[in-house]
Amino acid sequence: MAQININNNIIEFNERITYYDLIKRHNLGGEKMPFLLKSNGVVKEIRRHAKDGENIEFLYYDNEVVKNAYMRTATFMLLKVMRDIFGSDAKAGLKFRIKNAYYFEIDGKDITGRDIEHIKEKFAELSNQAIVIKKETFTKKEALDIIDKEEIEDVKLLFTYSYRPKVNLRFIGDYARYINGEVLYDTSFVKYVEFVQYYKGVFLVVSDTDDEKDVVVREIGEKTFSTLNTSTDWAKKLNINTIGKLNREIARNHFDDLVVMTESYQDKQIGDIAEAVKASGKRIVFIAGPSSSGKTSFSHRLMYHLHALDVIPHPIASDNFFKERKDTPKDEKGEYDFESIDAVDIELLNKTIADLLDGKEVQMPTFNFQVGIKEFHGNTLQIKDNEIIILEGIHCLNPKLIPMFDPEDVFKIYISALTEVSIDNANRIATSDLRLIRRIVRDVRTRGVSAKDTMKRWPSVRRGEEIAIFPFQENADIYFNSALIYEFSVLKNKVLAYLFDLSEDEEVGGVARRLIKILNYFLGAGVDAIPRHSIIREFIGQSIMNVG
Repeated sequence: MAQININNNIIEFNERITYYDLIKRHNLGGEKMPFLLKSNGVVKEIRRHAKDGENIEFLYYDNEVVKNAYMRTATFMLLKVMRDIFGSDAKAGLKFRIKNAYYFEIDGKDITGRDIEHIKEKFAELSNQAIVIKKETFTKKEALDIIDKEEIEDVKLLFTYSYRPKVNLRFIGDYARYINGEVLYDTSFVKYVEFVQYYKGVFLVVSDTDDEKDVVVREIGEKTFSTLNTSTDWAKKLNINTIGKLNREIARNHFDDLVVMTESYQDKQIGDIAEAVKASGKRIVFIAGPSSSGKTSFSHRLMYHLHALDVIPHPIASDNFFKERKDTPKDEKGEYDFESIDAVDIELLNKTIADLLDGKEVQMPTFNFQVGIKEFHGNTLQIKDNEIIILEGIHCLNPKLIPMFDPEDVFKIYISALTEVSIDNANRIATSDLRLIRRIVRDVRTRGVSAKDTMKRWPSVRRGEEIAIFPFQENADIYFNSALIYEFSVLKNKVLAYLFDLSEDEEVGGVARRLIKILNYFLGAGVDAIPRHSIIREFIGQSIMNVG
């Protein structure tokens, strides 16, 4: 007789049985079936079979892993619905995500309002049918034969350059896809979604709260959308918008060409931003962006371009304008909240900027992080009428930062690393995963912070971004995407060893395994072709700029 511990209930069984059937048999979920579960700390789908001696914890929608599985399942369902409506020749795909909304397009077709109504109807039917989502394992050749019938070139390429002898495919009825990660038990688990027609495609919107019924269509920022759409379209035009296509270029020894092309494209964008700064006539430039977006390298390169335009920039380090430690606000846990705007000495910052713009010579502070006070060591700054101030920091798009100034007098730039390369047209790579990998590499190399400590702190960093950065990103005059098409292939060789060491760690093992899985899709590449002013050098090292 086998037994497992489910939410402190000892359940016995003597046959091969799934978690789903055990939960139903003993009414363990009460009124609500769990979406996923944890078995001895490892996330599993409830379709899997129970094993003797397991300790089981139920996972519901308030869990981030569940939200991702919900979205994968909804994506799978929508792609099936699109195929059923528009035919198997219609190449529908997921392009990108904005908060709780996922944007899909069909090649060569504009989705209309009437199409949206049809999609809503068919999606609801599919949900009501409660079709069990099956998982079957095939040899690579068998899987490619199945996928070929659906004409999914990107998945074929992904498997072509994969080391895996076996491939898992998911099925809704006769519709087969490769899905990267956990999915829910059947189609009835996805009920609460909305569909919004936008530009040429459709946004699939899910709940971002604990109540999955509360599906709120957030305002879709035009600047955010435009930047993501431009970046993904550029990668698609180059025919390197998926991992398989990127791997094909590396296998054909085209990596060096790809580096030069990508860096040239990015350098032109920075040059265009410098031109826009000069044309604006504004003397204050603020740069904001989330962690590991490459703000420091971008700021340096922007200043080089400004110098070339005969505009003299003066960088000011925002970190030197923290309040004294005794005046720093604390969070709900009683810890210092350095990511709150109330941790900034706004009065001193505004006075400093005002005095500099008036041509005064100003004593510049240096913040001593060890003792938590600002110090003045005789460092002064004075600027001329044709010179400008550049400040970068997480609060630089928040109007509360500069109450003494009209926001229209400030040129505002938002920078982030928005991944252009996807696994295939059903599976995206989260932007936050790229930034986390960047940060692990940099923190180990320059700050003596272990990969585990960086990963443990990451949820707190992300919460701070949700409060201090993302709500204000639409305030920017210009967006800049710092992601490089080739960088996962380079970062892979820098970070995998740390992740392998942590793959069985109780605290961060789940995240480590997920990142390993993503990175193992990529063929690795060296760094010799990467210029020393590249933004990625801020993370992998040997930058010619003073960026750590």
